[in-house]
Amino acid sequence: MEHYKNILFLVLTILLSSCASSDVMRKTTYSLEVKEYNGIKHYKNGDYEKAFNFLKEPAAWGYKGSQYAIAFMFLKGEHVEQSTLLGMGWLGVAKEANVKNWTEQYNTFYNSATKEQKIKFDQIKDIYIHRYGLVAQDITCRKSTSAKSKRVKVDCHKYDGTGVLYEIDLVE
Repeated sequence: MEHYKNILFLVLTILLSSCASSDVMRKTTYSLEVKEYNGIKHYKNGDYEKAFNFLKEPAAWGYKGSQYAIAFMFLKGEHVEQSTLLGMGWLGVAKEANVKNWTEQYNTFYNSATKEQKIKFDQIKDIYIHRYGLVAQDITCRKSTSAKSKRVKVDCHKYDGTGVLYEIDLVE
């Protein structure tokens, strides 16, 4: 009888610990989604400092909307030092979401660059995909379109809640 109690205790412990870990994962995913939502809201309102502070964590975890907004913050020098190189790195990794407009913007900037710039853009895009990409951060993204605005919304979800979190480069 004692043997069955030990087995039951072990099974219950495993079940309860797996429930706890999935709860942590949901909270992590939820907090990243909230940060992305608030960051994009602040970005649209022109409060770039708050936007950057909200967006940098979800961007580092692979959230494409955050990466796209940060790309333009670097391209335009909004709260961060203007950097075409860093902006193209972020836009390059954001376009993994396969949003037509984002890819067209990247291609327009890329095609107007010099040969030397293109080499640097390719290098940083590859580095950022290795750090912040869908595969690197175990992210899946789903696109949807708002009926009234025709704006593409990209919802991303991080599955395991773990991964290597790289700092965001602020200077080239």
